Amino acid sequence: MAAKSLLLFICVTQTVIVSCTLLCEEGFCTKFRQDNTCATTARECSINNATHTGLTLPSPTICNCCPFCLPLFNEGMPCSLGGPGDGVTIGRCGHGLTCNNVTRTCVRMSTKCHDAQDDYDARHAQGVTGVLERRPTCDVRGDYATYTCVPSQTCFCQSEEGDRLFGEVLFTGNNQYMPCGCSRMFHKVEKYISPGLRYPVAGLRCTSDGNFNPVQCIDRVCYCVNTITGEVVGTDTINLDTQRPSSLPCYKEELDLFPIRNDTEPPYNYTSPCYESIREKEELIEQSIRDGFNVDFFTSFSSISCMPDGTFGRITIDSNGSKICINERGVRIEDYEARPNTPEFNNMDCSKL
Repeated sequence: MAAKSLLLFICVTQTVIVSCTLLCEEGFCTKFRQDNTCATTARECSINNATHTGLTLPSPTICNCCPFCLPLFNEGMPCSLGGPGDGVTIGRCGHGLTCNNVTRTCVRMSTKCHDAQDDYDARHAQGVTGVLERRPTCDVRGDYATYTCVPSQTCFCQSEEGDRLFGEVLFTGNNQYMPCGCSRMFHKVEKYISPGLRYPVAGLRCTSDGNFNPVQCIDRVCYCVNTITGEVVGTDTINLDTQRPSSLPCYKEELDLFPIRNDTEPPYNYTSPCYESIREKEELIEQSIRDGFNVDFFTSFSSISCMPDGTFGRITIDSNGSKICINERGVRIEDYEARPNTPEFNNMDCSKL
């Protein structure tokens, strides 16, 4: 027994340190299932209809050799919150449901999106909903779905709280889908990370539909990503000091809003005028600090706002402190401006120009 325990310890140690595959080698599960009887899985995963659903997950057996189904309980069914003396329920409440602490049954989650659905249903029953108004769609956590549509017009990305985000496409029918992964990640960076940093975060590059641009860069190194998930695809990378972004297999000219001219010499850049404006101001602030200047009143980046695709935001602040409208290239639109400390300044909207 001691020898067997020691051998097992050695294999486990090797697995952790050098990714040893002695235990879960190819063909192990075939022999394991021949020598051992797998427990019968819940039937919900094989049914998966309106009344019986489940999640197929790795089984809690050696090397996950056996199949495993986690049932999803319907509204009103008994459930368990876990904890001492609570017992164990093999399964969990289904999508959009949670286990009530008092009744120990699955109930509908109380979320902003579900409240909006209830409000729509009540108004629809009274016949007071708008012609183009649609019932809000919620995800499995009760948050707003990744996008919403205005029938016969457009579909656009939205946050978990239902706020409109960057990313828009034409409405083509009820079966279209917008993942909006890049747009949502950009929003979270702006909301949770950027406020605590000295300089704006200019990292992710999105396309006009809210997906990830297939070419992403960290510092001077660029690589390919999955446009839906943002995960790295393949092993190809380039160094902008010597290579053009177009040398990547995933590069698409139609998605590069600011392509490099053919006569440009290295080093190259995969950036935009808006991102360059941020970089230039960062360098100016850092140089001023090194020169001993007080920059406490010069560190605001409120006058520079970049969209997730690298273009300029539609509002900027001029040298007089007034808000003005600009296009995606940073060029002023018409002569409208809103002066500080006025209602127009706080409610500036350039989206319709």
